[in-house]
Amino acid sequence: MKTDDSAKTLPLAKACIDLNALEHNFQQVAIQAPQSQIISVIKANAYGHGLLAIAKALADKSDYLAVARLHEAVLLREQGIEAHILLLGGVTCFAELLICQDKHITPVLHCSEQFQCLSLFWQQTKATLPYWLKLDTGMHRLGFQETDFSALMESLSQQNSPDYPQGIMSHFACADEPEKLKNQKQMDTFRQLNTYLSKTGQAEKINKSMANSAAILAIPKSHFDSVRPGIMLYGISPFEGTITQDNKVRTGLDEHLLPVMTLSSQLIAIKRLKQGDCIGYGGTWCCPDDMSVGVVAIGYGDGYPRHAPTGTPVLIHNIEVPLVGRVSMDMISVDLSPLLEQGISPAIGDEVVLWGQGLPIEKISQKSGTIAYELLCQISSRVCFNYKIK
Repeated sequence: MKTDDSAKTLPLAKACIDLNALEHNFQQVAIQAPQSQIISVIKANAYGHGLLAIAKALADKSDYLAVARLHEAVLLREQGIEAHILLLGGVTCFAELLICQDKHITPVLHCSEQFQCLSLFWQQTKATLPYWLKLDTGMHRLGFQETDFSALMESLSQQNSPDYPQGIMSHFACADEPEKLKNQKQMDTFRQLNTYLSKTGQAEKINKSMANSAAILAIPKSHFDSVRPGIMLYGISPFEGTITQDNKVRTGLDEHLLPVMTLSSQLIAIKRLKQGDCIGYGGTWCCPDDMSVGVVAIGYGDGYPRHAPTGTPVLIHNIEVPLVGRVSMDMISVDLSPLLEQGISPAIGDEVVLWGQGLPIEKISQKSGTIAYELLCQISSRVCFNYKIK
């Protein structure tokens, strides 16, 4: 056990963020879509990786940074990020358009109410404001329906508005299942917008974007002018949940991506238990034999999934060992037998990797019945973030 007094002040749970891996993944986007601009999606605290640090790493490389909420965009501006920022969720009122103008943020408008705010902005300020429009091609969340979009284009041409949209985007519902016919139907609908744009003479000037991470990798015809990588930037397969030909969970490594986050902690206890001893709340798992069980300083208070079942792997000395019993707020228990079978004696203070380098997060999300996005986004403030760059 460590005796250094300074170690007592350090958090046990750590998230190492490998910015070299982030750069590698960005380059994979450029390889897949060499003719397209890149809109790097860093919403939701950069998928749990740290908004500001990821923005700084990607700002000079990306044509746009994209966030979902206005406060995320304002924070980036206040911290000195000068890159173009795309506000995917748009605005809720006139006042937010004024903030967008002041902070040089480009909103994406997706409904007539937002466009009415923009018209009021033009009337009252006599100013211009860059904006994008979102078209609903079949996702049926945000976006103008095709008929509404045609009317909007007609309105723009008639009222001689001071601004035309800089870009138009849509979003796939099933890009992670590229064989689905709905993907082609959505692309066909998206292409039809050129009919409306050509009437205004603006078709060639407006940036068109549809491809998310899955479409970047699997639907090259959807790349258009700009692509919008999200999860693949962080080294995670957008096709998680599928199984490879060798009967393994499909991971970012299968897409030539590298994990950016490695979540780790330490062994804080080793228990030598008897056959029949039951572990943790509810005693839901009992030792089948006399055995050694390790206690790891991580739990749902740190963002580790409470619903991770017995058998979910963690990595100690590069060997997978299974979680046993229920996840607690601050701790999990693991079966140390695989280490002992390899002649390795675990010790208090040993590093335990929960996911990342050597243990793809997709394996954890599949075991836990969720997706990697959720695991990343629920990392709590109790975890210490360290940023690694060459």
